[in-house]
Amino acid sequence: MLDALTAEFIKSNFDVRALMRIICQSRTYQLSIIPNKWNEDDTINFSHANPRRLSAEQMLDAVAVATGVRPQFSGMPAGMRPVELPDGTVAGNDFLALFGRPKRQSACECERTSNLTLSHALNLINGQTLSEAVNAPSSRIAKLLESEKDDTKLVEEIYLSCLNRFPTEKEFAALDFAGAKSRSELAQDLTWALINSSSFVFNR
Repeated sequence: MLDALTAEFIKSNFDVRALMRIICQSRTYQLSIIPNKWNEDDTINFSHANPRRLSAEQMLDAVAVATGVRPQFSGMPAGMRPVELPDGTVAGNDFLALFGRPKRQSACECERTSNLTLSHALNLINGQTLSEAVNAPSSRIAKLLESEKDDTKLVEEIYLSCLNRFPTEKEFAALDFAGAKSRSELAQDLTWALINSSSFVFNR
């Protein structure tokens, strides 16, 4: 497989996007995380996908994409993405440290942690990083509230920004438009709930 990918990479004149397209369009990459009776015990043959929690940098970047609010890092240029930080000594964001970003004191991947504990859950539920992103006046949510007056379209846009899909009929029916104090509260709560969902936190 590696020889075949190497050959394709050379053939495409070292086009990284073309290589990524080949991998992402493969059957193996697109396998479902839902096992069947034949492969539910398999852990080594790649017969089905295994959900993996996003890394610290991926998760913070995903929050930025979903909300439209980029985090700021001390001493770094504005708009810098978490994955672009030069090393593990950059301070100013406890979110990355909590979710396992390594200090890069060695080349060992064992420095990074990808577990999910109560501390992680509590941070996603009421942590400062997510709160500031969801409530920021310049957020995607605030802009949608101004530009989109149709509640159905508003909900669809939030689902697309967070999960890259439209809501199902069941999900849409579960929303309590009448019980919400305002459209703003509904939009912020929905965004918060989707970012806390397993579909957002895990690579599925």
